[in-house]
Amino acid sequence: MKKIFFLLLVTLCFAGDLDLMFWNVENLFDISDDPKKRDGDFLPGGIKRYTYRSYCLKVQHLADVVNFVNPHILAMVEVENRVALESLRNELKQREKWQILIEEGPDIRGIDPALMYRSDKVEYCNHCYYPVFIEQRGYHSRPIMRVDLASQGSNDTVSIFINHWSSRRGGKKVSDRYRNYAASILVKAIDQTLINHPKYRIIMTGDFNDDLGDSCLNILCEDPKINYLKKELPRNVHGTYYYNGNWIHFDHFLIANFQGADYWVKDVQIIAPYWIRDKNTNGPLRFYKGVKTLGGYSDHYPILLKLGLKRKYVE
Repeated sequence: MKKIFFLLLVTLCFAGDLDLMFWNVENLFDISDDPKKRDGDFLPGGIKRYTYRSYCLKVQHLADVVNFVNPHILAMVEVENRVALESLRNELKQREKWQILIEEGPDIRGIDPALMYRSDKVEYCNHCYYPVFIEQRGYHSRPIMRVDLASQGSNDTVSIFINHWSSRRGGKKVSDRYRNYAASILVKAIDQTLINHPKYRIIMTGDFNDDLGDSCLNILCEDPKINYLKKELPRNVHGTYYYNGNWIHFDHFLIANFQGADYWVKDVQIIAPYWIRDKNTNGPLRFYKGVKTLGGYSDHYPILLKLGLKRKYVE
């Protein structure tokens, strides 16, 4: 296993900080029926009894956490559409500065990666998607979303790759190959990005549905240009996901092309204030449990990457 890479804070003059939060927001759906999606569970007449009141509570709880962290960039997975993100934006601090990026993809569950960013902190350059077609299952998994953002005042560009890889449905051994396939697509996408834009800084994040040391993360960590970022653990929290008495790190940050002191990692955290924890387990307080609405936040804890910026150039 390639050594864990963790950059320490360097005391230099810099253009500013850039905070990136990632969160699997656990099925952020609106309450309107989309005949092209399997969203029937998330309707007022569906099995989860997902009413307008449920929707408002879900959005408000997500916004409470985002406002608590106050990031400059928010990457997410398990988002149904732009309507849901607009509802979220309406509850955020400085909501007029938040911009939304989402395109509805081919996932059969109707959930997609998405990104929101503060227009006073970063400038939009480009975004694109890398399809992940699972031939053995005959369907498209969630695509990998890439967003290129330039920091305000320096024009330094960061490419953020948002991942939501196949679940362990059917068993880990059976599903490993699907996540390994997604890992190979991500590595190729990074290679091509650095060929086209050799000065771009690369950040990989998402719900990989695997822990460090599992095969798909090994594919990434064994690549010489990719470095894994170890997360700081809050007290009594030992992962980003808790299931059947076990903690797992499903949610990760990795970086590439961060040589030199012009960009550096200041901190990497799991965000788990006491009020979003299950009081019995210290795991994430979920919004749903099966068909029952618990009224929590998400089944994953969010993670936060804090960057320091110094370099000033225009590519």
